[in-house]
Amino acid sequence: MADWVKVAGGLSAISVGSRTTVWGVNAASAIYRYTNYDANPWINIPGGLSDIGAAADGTVWGVNSGNQIYRYTGDQGTTNWVGINGSLVRIDAGSRTNVWGVDSAGAIYRYTNNDANPWIKISGVATDIGAGADGTVWHVN
Repeated sequence: MADWVKVAGGLSAISVGSRTTVWGVNAASAIYRYTNYDANPWINIPGGLSDIGAAADGTVWGVNSGNQIYRYTGDQGTTNWVGINGSLVRIDAGSRTNVWGVDSAGAIYRYTNNDANPWIKISGVATDIGAGADGTVWHVN
């Protein structure tokens, strides 16, 4: 049985791409990236999100409380979120090319890797979705 290690902070959503790629958001929509430093484990990233998806390759996507979609392109705390057309309430990223989301009606979408026509609807209904680096996708309904 594995032991849990408490990390200081308070998040309402978290996403883990790897041991060094951990992102989260709190109830006030503040965004945090894990630093792996015991004294200050989280740094605040400018912006506001309600859900976040982080991948092992460093890809990070998020949605805000207005269902707007963003892709993170900054580094080391620099604010650089790029808006992506569409409307989602949940999102996850397994890699740069494996990004999935769920809209407010429960419809499932996969990112097309083309910002001009970003999403393709996939059959099914979901309330949350998770994507892995190997292309695996799971959802719950």
